[in-house]
Amino acid sequence: MSARHVTAISFAALACGVLTACGTAEAAGAPGTPTPVSAGHASATRAAAAQTAQTSHKPAHTTESRPQLRLNSSAAEVRKFREAYARCLTKHGMPSKGTWSKAAEKSARAACERLRPLLPPEMDPAKNPNYAKSVRIEAKCLQDHGFDVHLVKEPAPAKIGWRYASVPGDDVDIAKIQDTCRVKAFGGGRALQPGPQ
Repeated sequence: MSARHVTAISFAALACGVLTACGTAEAAGAPGTPTPVSAGHASATRAAAAQTAQTSHKPAHTTESRPQLRLNSSAAEVRKFREAYARCLTKHGMPSKGTWSKAAEKSARAACERLRPLLPPEMDPAKNPNYAKSVRIEAKCLQDHGFDVHLVKEPAPAKIGWRYASVPGDDVDIAKIQDTCRVKAFGGGRALQPGPQ
């Protein structure tokens, strides 16, 4: 698998966890593992770098204190929220490159939860009564673009998501097509392209 594919799939996974509702997108195994990925709601986990002993953090805050993204959020607004979240993760022992331990990731995410942007309500299965319909539209759009994806059952509140059955070819702009299909399915969100999760 090319570096471009690993990057695009990683971006897709990150976007799903924070900024889209595409199913459970996470690369199987460590970064660069050449296996099919699933796409969906759950956050994409990465493998591992130890957190320093001095790092302290506050407990996770309630979702009410988190930044709220909208389908019409500007690119600058999305970037501002994502950069603040990414800086916090790095500060708490989760570097933007390389590997880190699961314990370091859990600790950093807990410390930075208050900064993790909330999905637009339309992309939140707990808030959008038409969420399942949108996921079906998104999956059909991806299939129409030649992606080998299929619908899957997910835990509540989503109940439905989609996953890749195989990785698209080297000549496919994965992120661009996923963005196009997300916008078609949920009615907007062009600025919600992949970013730190």
